[in-house]
Amino acid sequence: MLQMQCLNLAPKFNPLQSPGCSRKFASPLVTQRHKSSIKCSSQSSFSFPNQNKITHNNDKPPYKPLVPLALQDGHALQQSEDDNKPAAAPSFLEVVKRKLNAISHVTRYYAQINIIVSVTSVCFLPVQSLSQVTPAFLMGVLKAVVAQIFMNISLCSLNQICDVEIDKINKPYLPLASGELSMGTGIAICAGSALLSLALAFLSGSPAVLCAVIAWGLTGAAYSVPLPFLRWKSHTFMAPFTLVILMGLILQIPYFIHSQTYLLGKPFEVTGPFVFATAIMSIYAFVNGLLKDLPDVEGDKAFGMQTLCVLLGKEKVLPLCVNMMLLGYGGAVVAGATSTLMISKLVTIIGHIILALMMWLRSRKVDLDNFDSQFGFYMFLWQLNYVEYILIHFLR
Repeated sequence: MLQMQCLNLAPKFNPLQSPGCSRKFASPLVTQRHKSSIKCSSQSSFSFPNQNKITHNNDKPPYKPLVPLALQDGHALQQSEDDNKPAAAPSFLEVVKRKLNAISHVTRYYAQINIIVSVTSVCFLPVQSLSQVTPAFLMGVLKAVVAQIFMNISLCSLNQICDVEIDKINKPYLPLASGELSMGTGIAICAGSALLSLALAFLSGSPAVLCAVIAWGLTGAAYSVPLPFLRWKSHTFMAPFTLVILMGLILQIPYFIHSQTYLLGKPFEVTGPFVFATAIMSIYAFVNGLLKDLPDVEGDKAFGMQTLCVLLGKEKVLPLCVNMMLLGYGGAVVAGATSTLMISKLVTIIGHIILALMMWLRSRKVDLDNFDSQFGFYMFLWQLNYVEYILIHFLR
């Protein structure tokens, strides 16, 4: 009965706009306590039945009555019905898109880009002429890249499985921490990718590729798994040194051997570009292992992770990383100066000076109190890493 009166009266009569009403009731807050009636100067009273029974409990939030909504715009019933409508179910394509986006965060797409760039670049280091780049050579490189990608996906998944509680503090947007993907799905991605990687490495026929994915899997597991003498990421220097083993050694040595001996059929020989690539990428890896902890200090402290950022503070770790990278770029400039080819000298020297300047300028803009700023600098270093894999081919 109350609703029918609201619906009928609202469009016909608005007491707040009536010129005969007292101005002290001109406020739209008609629902304010004790305003159970609206009195006009005509000495008549406009009231609603049982209005005096509507009370507010100070211990509970007041509900939204229909009466004031009807007095304001005459759409009380329509708004109430809209509020009660269930949310529309997402379409099949929306569900698929959301799941694929969650899987991309589990697998860390930027890490897979690094695998593609690094393995391909290292496999091309022993190449001396374009005639050696045959379809068989390219297929051998592709087999190595795909096998390594799947093992890396397995380790990225394993790391998030083991860190799910910490990520609820540090990175709550990640799919396992947020619940977007179940733990069972994460385990399936981890195990399935590892098995597929081993199968592809075995079918490639290259002992170096098989050794690389096995070494990558064991080292990555030791980095993440919370078992005695393992969980290296929780130790001050083992975390960055583990990344040196992974990115500086395993991504360089086995795949150089794979290309030189298995694909090109040459005896193993240590070359200058190979030594330079191993050295500069080891520096990148060590700095990467320190910078990745910049945004994670709060969660690492809560779970007793003894990272260098926790022990020294972000204010000291960031300049340390910048100085290490500048030292590495300085060594690259010196190495380029010793090249016998003018084009190699120019590209290597100028290229690394530009990278050093870009990195230094970007580091000065990092806000250590802002997650996006810290993570952005970390991702910027990955981009410099990709460029480095191009520059190493000019050192001849």
